[in-house]
Amino acid sequence: MDNRIKVGDIHIVGLTDGRPTFDPRILFPDTPLEAWEPYYDIFPECFDGKFFRTNLGSFAISTKDKVIVADTGLGPHGDMFGFPAPGRLLGDFESNEIPLESVNTVFITHLHGDHYGWNYREDTEERKPTFPNAEYVVHTKDWEHWTSDSMKSDEPDDPLARSVLPLFDDGLLKLIEGQTQIGRGVDAIHTPGHTPGHMSLIISSGKERALLIGDIVGSPMQVTESEFFYTPDSDSELGRKTRNDMLDLAEKENITVLGSHLSYPGWGTIIRWEGRRYFQPLKNIKDRSIN
Repeated sequence: MDNRIKVGDIHIVGLTDGRPTFDPRILFPDTPLEAWEPYYDIFPECFDGKFFRTNLGSFAISTKDKVIVADTGLGPHGDMFGFPAPGRLLGDFESNEIPLESVNTVFITHLHGDHYGWNYREDTEERKPTFPNAEYVVHTKDWEHWTSDSMKSDEPDDPLARSVLPLFDDGLLKLIEGQTQIGRGVDAIHTPGHTPGHMSLIISSGKERALLIGDIVGSPMQVTESEFFYTPDSDSELGRKTRNDMLDLAEKENITVLGSHLSYPGWGTIIRWEGRRYFQPLKNIKDRSIN
């Protein structure tokens, strides 16, 4: 499968930290397992029996002036809902011939642990920044929320303490608010609800656009079932509104969507079938031109 795509003269590589499985009732406690059965044949890559199989996606975005990495996966430390962390992202960088030193900016869509796990080298004794020449971009509201006294943990293996808080001490952290250009043709926008400071990217080159939505949807199925109660959303009502607004925009304007937990390599379009929205993965760059 081709894991490269272009938006005008901007090149994007879809990367993954692995594809762990978990019980969907962890994230959708009000939704019975049977509700997902219609999607078994539509998205077979997203299921292992009745369990979800997710993609821990990351993206390398190359513009004319810099290389931007969007999210750094779960990392090899700890687990995800009881399943061992795959921790394969650095191998994906190597196999795609993207030097870690070439990255100028690391864009963290939000501060959930499966999006910042490789901020630091977890595979070496000396935990240096994984991308030594990069600044790490986080929204101010997420930083303030997750570093507040009520949210911080004193546990030495706490993911935030291991992989996020040191960014401040090392002078690598850049906090932003509102719409901010982080590269030529790449703009960060505030899309709250999943977390207070969740961000997305508008990627534009010439007449072509794409929309990187982070965790606005946590799976391809959520494009259709956008009203289901979703535990990870810090503000359920706002999360639902942001989700529907962004999906409506992508559908109306036929914009390619990139997401951390969409089917690998993590992009597709939003289509409507029998009155309902669906995610349609793009298997190959030749499937369509980007709009």
